[in-house]
Amino acid sequence: MSFYGYSFAFNGIPCEEHGLMMYDFGSPQDAGGSFTSSGSVVEERISRKYKPLYYGTLHDKPLEFSLVFGANNTLIDANKFLDRWDMETISSWLTGKDGYKWLEIQQPDMETLRYRCIITDLKYSTVGWLPWAFACKVVCDSPFAYTFPEVFSYTFNHTVADPLLVRFYNRSTHNGVYYPKLDVTLRGRNFFTIINESDANRSFSFTNLPSITSTNTLRLEIDSENGIIKSSRSAVNPYNHFDGFSFFRLIRGDNLLKVSGNGTLHIIAEFPVNIGG
Repeated sequence: MSFYGYSFAFNGIPCEEHGLMMYDFGSPQDAGGSFTSSGSVVEERISRKYKPLYYGTLHDKPLEFSLVFGANNTLIDANKFLDRWDMETISSWLTGKDGYKWLEIQQPDMETLRYRCIITDLKYSTVGWLPWAFACKVVCDSPFAYTFPEVFSYTFNHTVADPLLVRFYNRSTHNGVYYPKLDVTLRGRNFFTIINESDANRSFSFTNLPSITSTNTLRLEIDSENGIIKSSRSAVNPYNHFDGFSFFRLIRGDNLLKVSGNGTLHIIAEFPVNIGG
């Protein structure tokens, strides 16, 4: 079966609050887990050429799997089936919110992992004409699950010629690049640079930042994936000081980073991992 845990939480609410537990008997969970494909091939075939023009692989198929759950042991022992009010509350919890929500499966090997997903095809099952259980499809936002947010913190006061050297391990399953979030507080110097030596010396930098002293600091919150930079000072437009619009990213595995400037750097990562469902 895919999961052997008996508890799950969706959108921060544990299933126990609704008197539920995960089921595995006679369910799709018994059949084993599934992984998404390696991706869709993007290519073009032309006449007089037997090999395609290969452009790359598109990871456009999200992970999908079934989840079966129902009344927990307490309700079963009390012979208390799920009435229509229970069913309304449960359906509202799982399908009543817009957008992707977090699904956590409570079992030892998934304590640090979760899915970002939408619940679809919610159905209920009856025994003796009474509703006791549900089945649904879990549709994830990508082919991957994610680690819980991890924060890696570094304090630095270095020049470009003598940077702080950081070896950062990107544990992502994705063979492409990964864009984490950054939270940087700068002081004492008017520049900040990270050079990823492992990514062809890709540079992420800010220059000529205004009025940064030990007491007059500047905080930058950077969403590398979506290209968003927020400044703690409303008068400072960080994009005016951003050099090249080359956002910070990580290759899979080890990354040798060279950090210069003066301040504190937090790298916030939720690594995508291919664990199936």
